[in-house]
Amino acid sequence: MTMKKIMLALTMMISVLFSGLMIVAHAENLNYTVSADLPENQRNSKVSYFDLKVTPGQTQDLTIQIKNSDSSAHKYVVTPNRATTNDNGVIDYSKSKAKADQSLKFDIKSALSKSQTVEVPAKTTKAVTFKLKVPQKSFSGVALGGINVVQETTASKEKSSGMTIENQYAYVIGLQLQEEDNVTAKPKMKLLGVKAKQLNYRNYVTANLQNTQPVIMHGLKIKSYVTNVGSNKKLVTTDKENLAMAPNSNFNFAIGDGKKPLKAGKYTLHLTATAEKGKYKWAFTRNFTISAQKAKQLNNTAVGQEKQTNYFWWFVGLGVIIVALLGLVIWLLLKNRRHDNDK
Repeated sequence: MTMKKIMLALTMMISVLFSGLMIVAHAENLNYTVSADLPENQRNSKVSYFDLKVTPGQTQDLTIQIKNSDSSAHKYVVTPNRATTNDNGVIDYSKSKAKADQSLKFDIKSALSKSQTVEVPAKTTKAVTFKLKVPQKSFSGVALGGINVVQETTASKEKSSGMTIENQYAYVIGLQLQEEDNVTAKPKMKLLGVKAKQLNYRNYVTANLQNTQPVIMHGLKIKSYVTNVGSNKKLVTTDKENLAMAPNSNFNFAIGDGKKPLKAGKYTLHLTATAEKGKYKWAFTRNFTISAQKAKQLNNTAVGQEKQTNYFWWFVGLGVIIVALLGLVIWLLLKNRRHDNDK
């Protein structure tokens, strides 16, 4: 078979193997912009997001403008969301299905009208209005959310012949509500739990940290390490800074690099955190266990792990050598015995 035919055969085999999976990375051109019509009860007119002073039972309209600069019409999904803290320690306004933290008393999402899908003609600006209804019962601190705007596409839908992946950009107009002129609430951190967890198909020890107060936690710095129970030796260490937490939210702080396989055992987490240039400080020490079953389950589904040395085949090879040497010794002994008998 000639080299040309070999290459053709290889190409056909690769095509057949990968025909069931189609991955398309697609980012929308930024052909639209979003802005807010700031109302009279705006606290700070120098910012571009809603920063509103409200009163119990108040109702009002909040309007944003979507400007479509493209030469064709587009649809946009406009969704009001509660602010959360994602697992990177960043305040996130895009999670429409995120579960509310157990410490949350006033859910800003429930005070806003539902998500809308609007069509904006080419080279046109269109106003989109949401209803805000503040509850009769007063709330303290800050309620934080945002209005998320993303262009609607069809490319992200799964196809029967494979899978399509799409990257999209979204605009967010922040929404901050408060009834007090000066917020008196102070950030407070709790450690809700520690466990082995998989994030983006990588294994970590995670500390679920909670901001229990209705106030943003700025300038968060975290230092952490894990030891065996009763030991001072640091097994993994992770330090991060310039993090933030939304009011009444929690997130999983990942400890480790996600490359090492998990090992079953009993461990201790040591974690300290500071916020606002060290004004607020917290320290936690918590024992936790990784079961053999959990370690195996997560290791089997993780990617990018460092390979551990597999000593099984070393023992097999050593056993083969020992058996071969024993066989050789026995053969030599038998040969010498026959030789002696023949004399």
